[in-house]
Amino acid sequence: MESKHTEFYPFYDPLYKEGTISYATKTGISLGFGAFYILLQYFSLPDKIVFFQQYCWILGVIISTSIMALYIATDVFRRSLVTMSEFEGDNRVSNQVVETWLNNKWYFFAGAILAISNTTIGHLLGVPGAAHDSAIALSIQYAGFTMAGFSAGMGVWAIVVIIVSYLKFAPSLQHSLDPNNPDGNGGIKKLGDSLWFFAMLTFVVGVLISIYMFGVQWEFMYKGYVRLLFIVWLALPYLVAISIVLIPGLAVRKQVNQYKSYKIGQLKQQKAQVYTSYKEFQEGDDDEIIATKKELNEKLNYIQEQMDKLKKMRDSHIDGKTKE
Repeated sequence: MESKHTEFYPFYDPLYKEGTISYATKTGISLGFGAFYILLQYFSLPDKIVFFQQYCWILGVIISTSIMALYIATDVFRRSLVTMSEFEGDNRVSNQVVETWLNNKWYFFAGAILAISNTTIGHLLGVPGAAHDSAIALSIQYAGFTMAGFSAGMGVWAIVVIIVSYLKFAPSLQHSLDPNNPDGNGGIKKLGDSLWFFAMLTFVVGVLISIYMFGVQWEFMYKGYVRLLFIVWLALPYLVAISIVLIPGLAVRKQVNQYKSYKIGQLKQQKAQVYTSYKEFQEGDDDEIIATKKELNEKLNYIQEQMDKLKKMRDSHIDGKTKE
């Protein structure tokens, strides 16, 4: 019987009769928002050189990349939810988290919070004086901060919910890990790969943000508290990227270690019982004794094989460490 899983289709990637919107459309939407800002900012500036000197175009790239990253991460997370459902069975805790928190209301709320925060940070850092030559150019600059903050805010909120869903999901591994799974991780390799992929997307956005923040000649960088804000805002995407791997990784590693310890303990007991049965037989050529010992040898080999698989199974593919 196929496990039920959450149908996750937020407002930006809805489900139609023919499926979700194509990647060509998603790319067009992502590039469209970024290009819209870039064109508005370029033509609003009296001095076009400022557009390049102050890295205005990078802000448009950040907007497009954040939106596209959100589309890609949404597809990957849908597949992760299917895998989680297979592990959880009827105990759909991670899906309940998604159903409760990954709805449009919370997406808009998180987007609005980070949009306001990003615009405020940009204002406190000090928009370069050249942008003040035109009221329209200055307004569009702030609109760019808002657009970038809103798109990134939805992504950050999704990451927070993903982390929570993995933490809720982790305890179910005690009952559903499979050391015989060919992925060498008890069947959770895809989930670990997903987290690393989310972290990579966040890191890419973080690099673009770093390029932009270092490229702009902020007006108030001579102030101590402004430099502190600069460092905090610069570090935020990298902290998020680290958190999405580290926090679920530690939770999953704990559950995998407990599972391995329990199963290895069981196998050691079975091994001891087989050895005891093996010693009860006397040497001889009796066909029945030979057949029985052959069967016991096969059991011992199977038990040892299972123990070897458990020992080689990674504590957590999510945190990228292997423990023999």
